[in-house]
Amino acid sequence: MSLTLLLPFTGNAQSGSITLQDALKLALTNNQSIAISRYEEQIGEQQIIQARSRALPQVNLNGNFTDNYKRQVLVLPAGTFGGSASDKPSTIVAGTLYSTSLGVDASQALIDPAVFTALKAAQGSSDYYKLNTKQTEEDVIRQTAQAYYGILASREQIVVQDSNISRLNRIITATEGQYKAGLARKIDLDRIRVSLTNAQTLRLQQLNQVSARTNELKMLMGVAIETDITPADISLREIETRAATYIPAESFDLNSRTEIRVLDEQINLAGLQAKSIRAENYPKLSAFVNYSGNAVSNGFSDLFTSGGQDVGYGMGSFGLRLNVPVFDGFARQSRTRQATIQGLELRKRREATALSLAAGFSNARYQMASNVSAIAAQKQNVQLAESVYNASQTNYNLGLASLTDLLDAQNSFIQAQNSFTQALLDYKIAELETIRATGNLRSLLQ
Repeated sequence: MSLTLLLPFTGNAQSGSITLQDALKLALTNNQSIAISRYEEQIGEQQIIQARSRALPQVNLNGNFTDNYKRQVLVLPAGTFGGSASDKPSTIVAGTLYSTSLGVDASQALIDPAVFTALKAAQGSSDYYKLNTKQTEEDVIRQTAQAYYGILASREQIVVQDSNISRLNRIITATEGQYKAGLARKIDLDRIRVSLTNAQTLRLQQLNQVSARTNELKMLMGVAIETDITPADISLREIETRAATYIPAESFDLNSRTEIRVLDEQINLAGLQAKSIRAENYPKLSAFVNYSGNAVSNGFSDLFTSGGQDVGYGMGSFGLRLNVPVFDGFARQSRTRQATIQGLELRKRREATALSLAAGFSNARYQMASNVSAIAAQKQNVQLAESVYNASQTNYNLGLASLTDLLDAQNSFIQAQNSFTQALLDYKIAELETIRATGNLRSLLQ
């Protein structure tokens, strides 16, 4: 599958190459967690409609058809219609065999504080779902960027291993010649071959790590696993230059963090929930009107024709209905306390989150400063290790240094290269955390 088909909005993705901005845009479009959060946002919109409906007129149509196949019998005392009191009681069949009715009921809440409080709570729920979607998007942006940089780190380590393998092959070639000339021992040649096998194994492990991290990136981007994607190369020189000019952020706005805004909205919802429950204790006044048309007959066909034995009549009424809650076994009181306690719990969570965010911001600043120093130190270390390796290789070729000295110098050089590369990419991760701490993760899309 070509990635170009998935990226109609960018001209940067060619032959499966993808920039960080491309990856983030795809993630925001296709990520499953974001899609779920957006569905929850739509649920919040429907809850507003449901809450609003309680303040609108409620109209219901009703109808019924009854077949009184066994009608009630009324027993009358003897003598009711004449005769002797000692005679047998008389019976009368009550009602008609068939009856129908069709009616309409309508009501309108006039005074119901719980309805209007519920409407405010529903609006607050909608705002909460929107903030929750925003927070989910920010989490996905962070995770995508981390996976992206992780792939780049592994790829750079593979480049270092490729250079290491190339150097070991050259050493093996030279040592084989020395061994044939009787100037090197077989154990020395075997040691180099062991080092080469270890380097090739490590390279294979790093390739597998790239594949695993690439699959993680695809999952975050919401694209099929078989999609061919490759993060575009990043300039290590550019990272080094950026690190050299780094100016630490002095402060950040706690209220701009989505995590805090989500908690604030939850606290607001808990307060509205408590108000809504308390409002259930207040009297409710509503207006109502109803009307129904009825027909009864002993003949089924007469119900639907005029002039037969059917009797038709209408019934209607209108008025006001007052409902005054008196006692519900302390249920509302318990629910109110539960909502109040939930609000207190959320306030404590906000305090803990605020402390965590402040600590995260401070740690990110320290980490950035530490990485800037590490980059400078590791760069000097690479230069020194390279110098030692070159000198050791020259001395080894001249027979002035042992193979152990050469391999030690090479391992130190490789380690220094890996440490320098890792320091540069650690700087990008620390920069990502600093951007997150200041609430500007969306700037990565630019």
